[in-house]
Amino acid sequence: MKRGKVKNKKDNDFFLYWLPVIVWAILIFSLSSFSTFPKAVQPVFSFDKLAHAIEYAVFSFLLARAFRNSKRSDLKRNFRILAMFCAIVYAMSDELHQYFVPMRTASAADFIYDSIGAIIGQKLFKG
Repeated sequence: MKRGKVKNKKDNDFFLYWLPVIVWAILIFSLSSFSTFPKAVQPVFSFDKLAHAIEYAVFSFLLARAFRNSKRSDLKRNFRILAMFCAIVYAMSDELHQYFVPMRTASAADFIYDSIGAIIGQKLFKG
C-alpha cells in the first residue's frame, strides 16, 4: 500500500512541475511553426520583443520551479543555472527552427530578448 502512495506522489510531481514546462515548450514551438509574412525592420524595442522576453521569463520560471522540486539534490542545488541554461538553449533551437519555417527568419535580436526573459524569470522566482 505504501508503494502505491509513492507512485502517486511521483505522478503528482510530474503533473505539478514538469507538465507545465512541457506544455509551455510545445506552445513556443507551435507558435514558431506558423508562417507569417515578412515584416518591416522592427525597432530595437517593440511589443514583439517584449512578448519574446515575457514568453521566456515564464518558461525559465517554470523550469526553475520544476528543477527546484526535483528529487535529485544536484538539480535542486543548481536549479537557477539549469533553468536559465535550458531556456536559453531552447531559445536558440527555436530560432534555428524558425529558419526552416517558410516566411520566417532566425533573429539574433529575438534570441537576445528570449535570453533576457530567461534571466528575468529567475529574478521573479522566489524558490
